[in-house]
Amino acid sequence: MAAPGKISSIYIYILSVCVMASCGQNDVPVIKMGKDINRTDTLGIESIALRIDTITLRTDSLYDITLFGVSEDRMFGLTAEKVLVIMDRDGQVLKTSRRTGRGPGEFTNLGRAEYDPYNEEILLLDYWNKIIRLDTDGNLIEEIKNGNTSSIGDIRPLSKDRYAATGMSDYSREYCITIMDREINPVNRMLPLQNNAQKSNKGIIALEYMKVFNSKVLYKPFGEFTYYELSDSIYSPYLTVDCGRYTLPPEMNVRVGDHADKQNNFQIDEEFICGKYYFAQYLHEKGMCWYYDIFDISTGKRVSHFRYGMEEYKADTDEGFILRCGDQRYGIIPQYVKDNVLYWSRFNDDGTTTLFMISL
Repeated sequence: MAAPGKISSIYIYILSVCVMASCGQNDVPVIKMGKDINRTDTLGIESIALRIDTITLRTDSLYDITLFGVSEDRMFGLTAEKVLVIMDRDGQVLKTSRRTGRGPGEFTNLGRAEYDPYNEEILLLDYWNKIIRLDTDGNLIEEIKNGNTSSIGDIRPLSKDRYAATGMSDYSREYCITIMDREINPVNRMLPLQNNAQKSNKGIIALEYMKVFNSKVLYKPFGEFTYYELSDSIYSPYLTVDCGRYTLPPEMNVRVGDHADKQNNFQIDEEFICGKYYFAQYLHEKGMCWYYDIFDISTGKRVSHFRYGMEEYKADTDEGFILRCGDQRYGIIPQYVKDNVLYWSRFNDDGTTTLFMISL
């Protein structure tokens, strides 16, 4: 029989191994995908939701609004035709505008619409070559056009006078992130390029996005699997996704016509973090299906794993993460996430739009 001290040491060691298995190096959470992929279920988001609220957006003929920002008293969205819509929190439209063109405050190729909570502004990125700032009433504050704006892939506010910006793979660069000042001039660069796919100038051009989850600006290098939390001077690992033997090599993301080589890899299409949950929509061509997974980041446990294949397609089942509300079952892809709340708009047959606000 082992001495009590040795038993305690053994238990401590086992506990340490378990914690490391779920957190990885430096306590960065690791989401392990690819286990028991044929063991699917139909658990819905409602099983982890704290509450589900809905409102009907009073938007006249604008029925296809997708939110991109929420403040204390307003919601901001765009239609498919790039009409800017400003609403109060009850869904009443306060202002709409369609700002297409090449004049002051107008855009020709809108790449990003973002609410800046630090300055209480709407930030628009026009890929044609400008940054547009509007106040929360939709009025033009200023537009900035310089030698830096044409190479921006995405931009996110970090503070009142600092922004994080990514590039596009057909622009020569050595770093993933450029920190900009309010005049959109570079003040810092960080995080060296991680793979050759980020340098692609043939085939598919990689455009790298950032996301804001849990009030943190997060960036995942194109073709990679680790999210980094960004500030104006440092970056740190936030979450890693491990697809195991189904991992898609980075360079495969920018090749054209190599579908046969990708068939047994997971091709992640949509992913987001809401509160303590990680959501992923990914394609598995060999299995002829999409998967919709939800993981608890704090434990690493998969809490939902829905397969959408030919059988579901033929049955006209809604595609997306399952949500049951009332007597209805929906398939949803959340359009906006703020902290622990998912926002999803349903466009109804009568021309109205129902906004679901799902708190996790």
